[in-house]
Amino acid sequence: MMTMNRRIALARRSTGPVGAAMLAVTTVLSCSGGSDAGFPAMVGWTPVSEVRVYDADNLWEYINGAAELYVAYDVQTCRTADLRSGNLIVTVDLYDMGEPLNAFGVFSRERAGERIAVSGATDAAVSPPYLALLVKGRTYAKVNVLEGELTEQNGRALLEALASQLPGDTALPVELDRLPPDGRIAGTEGFQREGYLGLTELTNCVYAEYADGGETWEGFVTLSGWEGLAERWEQVEHGGEEILYTEIPYRGFAGVRRTADGVLGVAGAVDREALLNRLNAFGR
Repeated sequence: MMTMNRRIALARRSTGPVGAAMLAVTTVLSCSGGSDAGFPAMVGWTPVSEVRVYDADNLWEYINGAAELYVAYDVQTCRTADLRSGNLIVTVDLYDMGEPLNAFGVFSRERAGERIAVSGATDAAVSPPYLALLVKGRTYAKVNVLEGELTEQNGRALLEALASQLPGDTALPVELDRLPPDGRIAGTEGFQREGYLGLTELTNCVYAEYADGGETWEGFVTLSGWEGLAERWEQVEHGGEEILYTEIPYRGFAGVRRTADGVLGVAGAVDREALLNRLNAFGR
């Protein structure tokens, strides 16, 4: 079995000293109502703990302040268990986020390490030696190492075994189809519920990085509509269209225009003229 010291070290990396003690106690005492709670069985991996189940109301008991991100994206449940394969022991957290877009949003906020192609998954990343992430359908999976070390090779094998047992579609969330495909850099897509670009008025935004002529910038679509931005941003007519724009300190200009696919925007322009020209061409 894994050592208590290793558990506490893991907790401190995630939640700080107070969260470490809480996480260690929660893990030992458990709050699961069943021995497996529908947890996927993976070839080559043996359970070394019972399954623990949390929801939005008590997720903080497991991950303390980190629960705020999951609650903001409408987490339904978190099932977690410890598994062993040889000398490697991991904790696998399976977050049911209710909708594929929410699961992808949390993944895009927490993704770290090298993104890898995993059969049966929507997206995945491995960050040796201690972390691996996966999203499939409405499930966001997070793997933390308790003992041993994660490599790209065994991390990929673990995620593929897990993905094969999870329900859901492997396609990107349909909301990302609103982003123009031309110039979009694959693998940079994301979804942010609140505070996109550091602005409280930019909510429910799907986004990606774009490249054209050696320049890169962020393009986005806000799913929340036009009115909230019209109350705060400057307005100008350009090319026969109404444009809303703002200057973001240290990040340049951002602006939006209305299209059939929603409120389309670009960010990172050096000045207003560059913004208007880029926005005029974007998505045409």
